[in-house]
Amino acid sequence: MMEFLVKVDDKTYEISQLVSKVTFKDSINNGCSSLEFTYINQDLIIKNGSVVSFTYNSSNIFYGFVFKVSRGKGKEITVTAYDQLRYCKAKDIIIVNEDTVTTLVTRMCNYYHLKKGTLSDMGYKLATEVKDDSTWLDVIYSGISDTLTNKGTWYLLRDEFGSVCLQNLTDLQLNLILGDQSLAYDYSYEKSIDEETYNQIKIYAKGETDTEKQFVVVNDKTAVSTYGLLMYYEASDKMNASAAKSKADILLKLYNRESETLTLSCLGDTRIRAGTSFFGKIEDIDYSQRLIVKSVTHNYLPIHTMEVEAML
Repeated sequence: MMEFLVKVDDKTYEISQLVSKVTFKDSINNGCSSLEFTYINQDLIIKNGSVVSFTYNSSNIFYGFVFKVSRGKGKEITVTAYDQLRYCKAKDIIIVNEDTVTTLVTRMCNYYHLKKGTLSDMGYKLATEVKDDSTWLDVIYSGISDTLTNKGTWYLLRDEFGSVCLQNLTDLQLNLILGDQSLAYDYSYEKSIDEETYNQIKIYAKGETDTEKQFVVVNDKTAVSTYGLLMYYEASDKMNASAAKSKADILLKLYNRESETLTLSCLGDTRIRAGTSFFGKIEDIDYSQRLIVKSVTHNYLPIHTMEVEAML
């Protein structure tokens, strides 16, 4: 059962009986989520800026704002709405000074008057710098990446039914199996060392004086022998040798592996969003692993199905 509310000119309409198609899309740390739906015009013209609220089987799926309205000769109208993170795409000058990603998200929400939800305390302080001609999302995603590579902890920024949230991915693990014996009716699987696989990390710690300049190198000799040398290089004047060694160890732990991608066509589960994780199990290739949802597309009519792209 679904409830579809649209607020147009300060008046709210329940239009679930008029809706013929609903698609919800979500990607990990890649902008706002979107809801596209088609409805039969019964003298209701939804306008840009209208508020859309969608729930399915008592689960809150989407709350956002209309940005596109299109139609042809007939009565069907197609509407695209985005969550409130869409407003954070505007470029600006952003100063990062003694900030963590948590304080940056708080500043962003205050700046755009966005509603805040759960904001986990990331703790790690980012380098002081001025970000010119950047969006708040760009700066925050960069900070999430820096926190991951320096502390080994991965966070997710997303809108949860009208509230901006920042969460540790370990808090988004589901007790759910998806695979060829559980909800999935088709799949594709890929292992690759072509992108984001590194078995040697080399960091040039420039230091403040010539005597402090140092190359820090860590590697996995077995992986180098197996796959050849796949090296990650970075130069930094903001790290000493000790900090560079700590970061190199974390990077090797993160990227010294084959990347794995599993794409599933499944019956729908409303809990699946980008950043959540589940246990993927494909018996005919003897695959069993916990995976993180990279992106998901939910289609709710005529039945609830989903396309899930997941990664290790």
